[in-house]
Amino acid sequence: MAVLICKDSGKSIYLRDFHRFGRLAHSVDTLLNYPEVTRIHAVIEWVGPHWYIRDLSKNGVWLNGKKLEKQTKSLLSLHDYISFSEVNNVAYQLVSIEPPKDLLLPVSNDSLDAIELERYHFLPNNQDPKIIVYFDPNKYTWCYENTDDHQLMALEDSDIITIDDQQWQLFKAEMTSQENTIDLSPPASTDDIEFIFSLSLDEEQTELKVKHNDELQDFDVRSHHYLTVLLARYKLADIKNHFAPEVQGWVQVKKLARDLGINECHVNIQIHRARKQFIESFNFMSADTLIERKRGKVRFGGEHYVIYKGQACESTE
Repeated sequence: MAVLICKDSGKSIYLRDFHRFGRLAHSVDTLLNYPEVTRIHAVIEWVGPHWYIRDLSKNGVWLNGKKLEKQTKSLLSLHDYISFSEVNNVAYQLVSIEPPKDLLLPVSNDSLDAIELERYHFLPNNQDPKIIVYFDPNKYTWCYENTDDHQLMALEDSDIITIDDQQWQLFKAEMTSQENTIDLSPPASTDDIEFIFSLSLDEEQTELKVKHNDELQDFDVRSHHYLTVLLARYKLADIKNHFAPEVQGWVQVKKLARDLGINECHVNIQIHRARKQFIESFNFMSADTLIERKRGKVRFGGEHYVIYKGQACESTE
């Protein structure tokens, strides 16, 4: 993530991939409330692999003390100084030139660092998550779920969530690239994915391997794989009973919890652990590719899978 520091206030400004500076409050990303600053005064934008600045103003922008040529992209480098006014002469220094990154920014607590968002997050920690935040690549949106009430919601830019009594605000830095890509990328397909489950005879251990485009990825032995294979068994039973495809495999979370011998909250965390491991390996896939969810129900999302118990093939689809 690229960051500007105001040399007067010490305030950090995190940069979006198309970041506007100016005096028009509802049309810019950073407000510069000085009379000599124009409505949209300048833009800093990411054109990978570099950041550039453009002067859109009447009164000028200065880079390292040199006035920029209007409407011309100027390459930015680490530690550059930028001034948007010759009158007030407030300088901003570029202290990071990393690519744009969506963030969770702490609200009213300057002692906390921003959280750089990857594909999947257990917050405040992996061991005892209270909040799940993950990115849906098909809908191009961040999703948020509280592990206590299991309510799922889409997050918009500037939305605020609470984690352990601390508020965090979503900062979408990659908005332009996501909007430009959404109509170009076809939905990911599961037709070329095969899930291979291997259970021990006592079903105490479950291993998962995933075959995609003739490449085999080993997901190792994990406790959440048993939940996934159980969902695959539910789906297979419905297929054998000739249920319609749209209803095959759906099971109430309450029943799943009873069959696993754990509470619903733990089931929910196990589902997210399984999804997290999957989409971190296949970052173009949605979390629903592995486990689908709707209104208190879940089902296995795979179309092609095989289940081994010991050395024998238990079932296949």
